[in-house]
Amino acid sequence: MIANIKDSNRPRDRGPSPFFHGREEIIDNFNILLDDYKALKDGTTFMIQGSPGVGKTALIDVLAREASDQGWNSVHIGTNTFWKPDDLLHRLGKKTNMRVTGASVEAGIDKYVKASAALSVDIFSVAQTIIKILQDDKKPLLLILDEAQALGLPGVVPAEMKGAVTDVLKQIHNGEMGRPVMLLTGGLGTTESALSTFGISRFEGDCKVYLGRLDKASERAVVHDWLMHAGLTARDTSAWIDAITEHTYGWPQHIMSYVKPAVKYLKANKHQMTDEGVDFVLVNGKEARLEYYDSRAHDIDEHKREALARAVMDVPTDSTTTRPAISSSLKKSGLTEKEADSLFTRALDQGIIDKRKGGRYGIPIPSMHSWLIDEHLRNKS
Repeated sequence: MIANIKDSNRPRDRGPSPFFHGREEIIDNFNILLDDYKALKDGTTFMIQGSPGVGKTALIDVLAREASDQGWNSVHIGTNTFWKPDDLLHRLGKKTNMRVTGASVEAGIDKYVKASAALSVDIFSVAQTIIKILQDDKKPLLLILDEAQALGLPGVVPAEMKGAVTDVLKQIHNGEMGRPVMLLTGGLGTTESALSTFGISRFEGDCKVYLGRLDKASERAVVHDWLMHAGLTARDTSAWIDAITEHTYGWPQHIMSYVKPAVKYLKANKHQMTDEGVDFVLVNGKEARLEYYDSRAHDIDEHKREALARAVMDVPTDSTTTRPAISSSLKKSGLTEKEADSLFTRALDQGIIDKRKGGRYGIPIPSMHSWLIDEHLRNKS
């Protein structure tokens, strides 16, 4: 038996996956859009929204590679890229000494501004400068903004820059750059509302994705690859895959919780798939999974966790309810309307609740639903 791996097994929330399966329909739709916008010299916003650990960043990494394979320049950006020309130029690999001062651009010698004798003159608004930079090439451009929900957080976009960011986002979204420019965004459950504050509320066709769990075949394929290629076992993996997927629910983060101890056990035990090994994987995987749930609620006090548990305890696993129903229950637990709204938003941001199609809400994972109720209600009773 090898040592407990609590620390080394702590799962990563984000990042590309070395073994990616599934999401074929999303990838196919995205490739069609790349073809269409490239031909039409057009663009738009493609939004991927989902709870933490559902695989948004891994999917974005795959879509970025698909775009690069089709001749698009894929560039990762930050929230300040929309109002800091110098940041945009840097990310595009272009040199400048431009800097933002107030609502104007102050620059030295640069192809995007007309220089006066003093080489310092306000000529474009911030939005006009950003747009001109984006228009300055013919090659298709994919701008990638992960954690896009941050756009809606207080203070992230300075108040004096909100108009500029709105102008830039709307011009990209409406395909008005004169060249193929797409904005690929990924974020938590408040991403759509964050974008709407900047005028992005209607999405074209398949450009809005609510990311859910992997289908069973893809889930099994991912676990198989981890066991075979990371654990280096040459044995039949079916029994271990059956045991692991009984607890992962198609959730990429949960898969990581279980495959990490599986790989560690295999490497320490000559790649043998024993019954003892299965027990080790299930015990350590469950521990990592429960730690993950607790980390999602780390800054929610006990009383509010109990209130959340009561709000969803009568909602069947894998079912949904409405925001008013959850808010009403939270207020019955003694929260004020302001506290109930704040708690709901925090639970949405932290992946305890997720938004589904039709504007309904639910607990994203069956075992998280059970954890919330058992840990904060039943066990205490």
